[in-house]
Amino acid sequence: MKLFTKIFLQVACMILILSSAVFFYTSYRWKNQSIQYINNYEYTKFQNNLLQFEEKLRLTSSQSANSDEKVRNRILIYAFRQIFHDSAVLYQNDEELYNGTAYDFDVQGIQEQLGEVELHGKWYDADTYICDPLISKADGKTLLLFFYSSTESTTNLNYQIVTYKDVSDVLESNRILFYQAGMLTLVLLLLTGTILFFSLRKIMAPLTKLREAAVSVSEGNYDIQVPAEGDTELAQVGKSFNQMSSKVKEQIECLSTVNHTQRQLMGSLAHELKTPMTSILGYADTLLTVRLQRQQQERALSYISSECRRLSRLSVKMLELTGLYETGEARFAPTENSVKAFLEDSRQLNLCRLKEKNICLELQCEPADLKKNFDRDLMLSLVNNFIDNAVKASADNSRLILEATAEKLMVRDFGKGIPAEDLDKVTEAFYMVDKSRSRANGSVGLGLALCKKIADIHGFQLKIESEIGKGTCVFIKW
Repeated sequence: MKLFTKIFLQVACMILILSSAVFFYTSYRWKNQSIQYINNYEYTKFQNNLLQFEEKLRLTSSQSANSDEKVRNRILIYAFRQIFHDSAVLYQNDEELYNGTAYDFDVQGIQEQLGEVELHGKWYDADTYICDPLISKADGKTLLLFFYSSTESTTNLNYQIVTYKDVSDVLESNRILFYQAGMLTLVLLLLTGTILFFSLRKIMAPLTKLREAAVSVSEGNYDIQVPAEGDTELAQVGKSFNQMSSKVKEQIECLSTVNHTQRQLMGSLAHELKTPMTSILGYADTLLTVRLQRQQQERALSYISSECRRLSRLSVKMLELTGLYETGEARFAPTENSVKAFLEDSRQLNLCRLKEKNICLELQCEPADLKKNFDRDLMLSLVNNFIDNAVKASADNSRLILEATAEKLMVRDFGKGIPAEDLDKVTEAFYMVDKSRSRANGSVGLGLALCKKIADIHGFQLKIESEIGKGTCVFIKW
């Protein structure tokens, strides 16, 4: 808004100064031009009267040559009145001889104002009057004066003539016109200023909104958009700002997702490491406390070695899974696997966990030679999570079913079941139905969340069906 005010004031001042300068110059020129026109007309008229006056004096000069001065003066006055009537003053030797006007003039002062112009016996140069009219004030009137002095004329009479033209009305008209034009100029300035104000305000509105939007973005509101219609420069700036805010929002959301994914990774790793580590510890304790046959020892060591290698691969896969959260691009390369062998491996990996509660895991595969494409390590993690949750929900000496068909892969238990209101939430990260039981079992609520992500990566659909007191069926549709 400060920029708008600054621009508006600068433009308004420029317009005001220019319009005022044009107005005063035009008024001044109009006034001088009016006086000049009157001066030229009256001066021409004055010259014609002087010619007539001189001619009349020449006609009577022969008759009055032998007359005394008083008679000559009367002849001079008579000729003067016939030509100039009562609109001029006749002087002889700088003394007033006849004055038919209502004003008294200072002949010597008039001559001083005319300066170096040659007066005696010569006509005044018309250019002098055109350029510099002689104006006098008398009784509140403004008079345009014309002066003539003759000392070497053919009449041998020394006289001066002063005539005038009252231009008060003209000046008053000019004054009224000046005020009218000034008022009109003021109205036009106000009108122009108003139009300019609202025009600049409309032009600057996008910048004002852009400033407000920038402040809003700095406060964390990245959803704000500024108007960007049209193809003007300000519209282009608005479009660029909207693109920038969208990119900033996208980057902030990306960073938030990365942060959330990192926290989820830590929980997921802890959760996923627990089951294989339990198997490793179980076999290790067995080796330390029970005297086994060499073949049984080799089998136990083989499982420990296999689980350690799987933990190594799983760590890499978890990092890739986190990368998938960040980039949204699958980096997994599924391979064709025998589903029956896969189910057997899953049971072997969970034997220790099953023996803790003496739970029987039944395997069912139809058809027996069923093959599917999937990432073996991730799917093992998924099935292990299903079995781990089923074991937690089941009572001792119960049974579980691990079943695979051409349509789905399923784990069924006959335990506590999940309340209907929690079914849509159990796949959310860190959500736990029975928080006290989950904490006692070391759960952090990431197992099914991870399973859902693994299913999504493969393009499978995760489904959960449960009934309180009758058990739960968790399965994926291939």
